[in-house]
Amino acid sequence: MEKSILVSIIAVFTILALTCVVNANTGDLTDTDNWEVTINGVEYNTGDLIGIEAGETFPIKVVFKAVENASDVRVKVWIDGYRNEISDKTERFELVDGSIYTKYFSLTLPEDVDPTEEYTLIIRISDKTKSDEEEYSLKLQRESYNLEILSAETEGEVTPGSVIAVNVVLKNRGMKKLEDIFVKARIPELNIEKKIYFGDLDPLDECEYDDDCEGNRKDSGERTIYLTLPENAKTGVYSLEVEAYNMDSSDLVKKNIAISGVEKVSGVLSSISSRDLNIGEEVTYDLILINSGDKMEVYTLTPEETPKGLIVEVEPIVTVPADSSKTIKVKVKATESAEEGTHIITINVESKNELIKQVNFSANVEKGKAQDSIVILTVILAIVFVVLLIILIVLLKKKPTAEETEEETSYY
Repeated sequence: MEKSILVSIIAVFTILALTCVVNANTGDLTDTDNWEVTINGVEYNTGDLIGIEAGETFPIKVVFKAVENASDVRVKVWIDGYRNEISDKTERFELVDGSIYTKYFSLTLPEDVDPTEEYTLIIRISDKTKSDEEEYSLKLQRESYNLEILSAETEGEVTPGSVIAVNVVLKNRGMKKLEDIFVKARIPELNIEKKIYFGDLDPLDECEYDDDCEGNRKDSGERTIYLTLPENAKTGVYSLEVEAYNMDSSDLVKKNIAISGVEKVSGVLSSISSRDLNIGEEVTYDLILINSGDKMEVYTLTPEETPKGLIVEVEPIVTVPADSSKTIKVKVKATESAEEGTHIITINVESKNELIKQVNFSANVEKGKAQDSIVILTVILAIVFVVLLIILIVLLKKKPTAEETEEETSYY
């Protein structure tokens, strides 16, 4: 009996000793039982489930003690379970037995993690032949409300007056349903904007998890917005802004689009821009409007403040058919009150209330020459009158008398 008791006691002590040996297993390189691991500011304890949000960059700190000397040691951390590797690692370093080391890491989670699954964080300390490794459970989750514009596509090059289609794809990256989403497209520089109702997006696409789904729950969707460009839009590069939003979340993307091709107002030309005129005279300038667009254009021509003593006349409204030109006459007359010298006449050319160009003409007014011309003309007319009067008198003197007339009659 006593012998049996003794054997039992020895067996118990043997089991306890073996258990202590197992618990004292510290790993090949480090004391794994005493690793201190801090994940996103939370010190990990056995059995913990650390929650990390999608899209977040979170820090990891690992503190460990070496149990032997080792060369070319590296510490690597990574998340297992995601389709692409999410990892970070140190450079190679030396381990000195009994020394304590602290290493820092950071991992960035993608936006599209599956909120229904758990993931594992793995930490490995290794050299060329040996390694120590531990696993930590993570619960990756999304923000409650997170709306993302996956794409906003349109033509890269368009023409004035055209209609552009902006194809927008949205996705719900959050944990909650996004309701009553609107999408707005705008080009601020052209002062154009269009808004459409997009609808609702669920946090999960049921077809990803249920082979027999009817497709009623969708976490993404696609819509098209149509923007009409102004016909007088200038050639250049513009910023197209696409914004998706509801009461809980929003997202904004910007793209560049180039407007090129035929502009609606191609040019305003003038022929002779300077003329001389005397008091009382009128001169004419030519102003040429060129419309190389594909639609008729209406222009407004307005003289700016006219110099004293000058009268400016120009057709106020001019229509120019598509792909054609028209010459407009600008008349300038100098009155008695006009001052001698050079005067500038400015004509503003507008289309759709937008100033296209200012055309300047120069009028050089000279006094005295007009009066001299009138005097000379008067003298000439007087001389002509006198000559005509003399001729008339001579003709009258040669008129036959009554007796000469009777004699001629009797003769016959």
